[in-house]
Amino acid sequence: MRPHVRGIQLRALPGLRLGQGRWLVPPWIAPAFFLCAVVLLPWAAFLVFTLPRNYTANHWRVAWAGFDLGLGAALVATAIAVARRSPFAEVGAAVTGTLLVCDAWFDVLTARTTGEVVQAGLEALLIELPLAALCFWMAGNLARAVEVARPFLQAAGFRVESNRLVPPENAGGSAGSD
Repeated sequence: MRPHVRGIQLRALPGLRLGQGRWLVPPWIAPAFFLCAVVLLPWAAFLVFTLPRNYTANHWRVAWAGFDLGLGAALVATAIAVARRSPFAEVGAAVTGTLLVCDAWFDVLTARTTGEVVQAGLEALLIELPLAALCFWMAGNLARAVEVARPFLQAAGFRVESNRLVPPENAGGSAGSD
């Protein structure tokens, strides 16, 4: 049984419909992503057995510096989105968390000496993975907040247009802006 307050559902319906027959997320996305994962698993196994054990990469420093710059940009974008209470904070937090997990993974796996492995492992356990967990926690909380608020806002006459919350027509007066 779904919780109700004055007949308004607190949880969004599972269909993720935008309204007027349009989907926020088309129903074929989940099966398509699952199929991609099923195809990716044997491909990854193939790579494990066929790629060379050691490989010297061109542009190694640029690749790492570029990744870290991208991670820094994601951290800044997430910080700005959270500070501005932007609806994009959820996405920014999810992206940043994912990049932090990737950074930890590749730092540990590309370390050469025992000292480098220990340093990368400590950075992963003490900094990158806890920050990633915080990002995923934020993304989940933001998603839940939107899910809970949406029916109440819609019941009050609010709507979303061009990624902006538009007050009801009868709100009396002009809406404030950021």
